[in-house]
Amino acid sequence: MTQKDIINNCPLCGSRPSAVLTREIRGGLSRRVYHCGKCDLGILENGTRAEAEKFYKKAYREQHSHKVNAGAATKELFDAYLPFQGDRLKLLRPYFGKSKTLIEVGCSSGMFLYHAKKEVGKVIGVDYDAGSAAYAAKVCGCKTYGTDITKTPIPKGSADIVCAFQTLEHVNDPVSFLKTLGAYAKPGGIVAIEVPNLYDALRSLYDLPNYHTFYFHDAHPWYFSGKSLTKAMKKAGFVGTLHYLQDYNVLNHLHWADVDAPKQGGVAQLAAPRLPLRAGASKASRTDVTNLLQKFDADYKRLLSKHRLTSNLFFVGKKTR
Repeated sequence: MTQKDIINNCPLCGSRPSAVLTREIRGGLSRRVYHCGKCDLGILENGTRAEAEKFYKKAYREQHSHKVNAGAATKELFDAYLPFQGDRLKLLRPYFGKSKTLIEVGCSSGMFLYHAKKEVGKVIGVDYDAGSAAYAAKVCGCKTYGTDITKTPIPKGSADIVCAFQTLEHVNDPVSFLKTLGAYAKPGGIVAIEVPNLYDALRSLYDLPNYHTFYFHDAHPWYFSGKSLTKAMKKAGFVGTLHYLQDYNVLNHLHWADVDAPKQGGVAQLAAPRLPLRAGASKASRTDVTNLLQKFDADYKRLLSKHRLTSNLFFVGKKTR
């Protein structure tokens, strides 16, 4: 491994930060995450360029997934996440249309493509995991590629919408990656990016030492805030709108707040929250309790968005050059 293969400097301003966000990451690994105060970006110590592709392999799923069972099969991932694409669809729907072409880079098993295909003229998926890409092609009835987008025959400047969800934080050079995505967008086309939020409430609002360590892990070289994501998009030639999205429900946060440990139940924590109410209780009481809880959940998510403490950031950008 050469020095150029090791990531330590800020990719946005070039500085070598010394402030440390953590000295321990998920799994009890001793590894620092530095913080560039100028750009508000977290940087994993000695992140390597080889980790970019490693993420897309099954090892990531087996080691790091906390939303579905470890080692989940491609079909299980598709089934698990298919119902939870609503926020992405809502934000991108203004750009949809039957004449539009959409490319998703990091498409996984096709959970988003499956829905998007119904609202645009053509969808194309790209993912380093060839097995996931093949499954997406089968279930979505679309063309997919199990490789880097630059190694595909997809023409540059051919897409109205280019998406990459939960992917930018894994690549070796985020600005270069964004520029590559932009190259496949038409003039006036958009690039939509979703990443975890450095200021996730469980890390930055609640006092949870275990979650703080759990949040950081060796598959993420970068930890974006709204400021650093916007700066990366601008540096890559995009202007647009930043959105704050909360996926996990309030019961998940209350569990973490109570025991500072993950809640069992996988993707159920992404659904509208429900309590274990007795079937013999009156329908009116069960309905009122459920409605109250779900209103609280919606209010809580709005509050997190207001204070920029959501789990995810979502940027919709147009090319400026």
